[in-house]
Amino acid sequence: MNFHTLSVLKNSLYLAVILLILFIFDTAHGEEKMKIIFDTDLAGDIDDAFAHALVQISPEFEVLGITIADGPTDLRARVSCRLLYLCGQEHIPVAVGRPTRQGSRLPPQLIWGEDFDKLNPIKQSAADFIIQNLRKYPNQITIISVGPVTNLGDVIDKDPQAWKMVKNVYSMFGSFYMGYNGGPVPSAEWNVRADVESAKKFINSGVPITLAGLDVTTIVKFGPERRLRLSMRCSPLTDAICGLYTLWSINQPGRDPTLYDPVAVAMAITDRFVSTRRASVRVTDEGYTVIDESLPPNCRIGINVEKEDLLEWLTQRLLKQNLMR
Repeated sequence: MNFHTLSVLKNSLYLAVILLILFIFDTAHGEEKMKIIFDTDLAGDIDDAFAHALVQISPEFEVLGITIADGPTDLRARVSCRLLYLCGQEHIPVAVGRPTRQGSRLPPQLIWGEDFDKLNPIKQSAADFIIQNLRKYPNQITIISVGPVTNLGDVIDKDPQAWKMVKNVYSMFGSFYMGYNGGPVPSAEWNVRADVESAKKFINSGVPITLAGLDVTTIVKFGPERRLRLSMRCSPLTDAICGLYTLWSINQPGRDPTLYDPVAVAMAITDRFVSTRRASVRVTDEGYTVIDESLPPNCRIGINVEKEDLLEWLTQRLLKQNLMR
């Protein structure tokens, strides 16, 4: 073998090694999951159950934990624990936020978690759990918030420096150009007006925030044909959603769920379904979210949703999952 041939082989070997390293790096990078904490007021409206399920089944996520907000948080946490347990996901911790609105009427979905004790929430509070993980994984965690932002407000109060370590927040929050049920007048959206003080802290906190307001959520309805497909699937997760739906609609059988919260989860996964724009948003004392075009943006807001595409994507994910113990 002459020197020229040896040199060509040597260079080819070097090139092959470099390409192999690049391939391994790209493959590993492509499979990296998004670290998330899911903050929810599960078991109030039914959309929280759909959002909880979407978080459980989405391969894009590494779910660090579920944090529970608003009202009877200890009872809501039992519903979350049961959803995780039935699907063999006991490794996901559930942390309970402080209770609010003491004495308010208990929603029927709480029956589903009554006396469930095969999986229990962790002892650490929701705010402390979020702080610990933000400090453990600085600038790596995305928070998906689909309830009143009480837990997030508590984090901001307790450790504002840790809060600055959040990578992104996606929140079902606000109403900008459209009100409930597609009305042309913006509404004081529930997640805002339920805890206005925390909402103000959140929107002014200076971290990257994307909002799924009523403009892109209130028109997303899970109709009877989709509910039939879901009920026929008969997996632990779909049976759970159907059971929770039955309790939610116990006084109005057959009503269509509005899937506010899954839109926020979907926005964290992909930009296929919701278009956004940057805006400066402030929260009023009455719980309205007002855009001020004269100020620099402090968030992104959803302005348009491809609802049928999103609904079919969600339906397919729910039908094709096979989570079980």
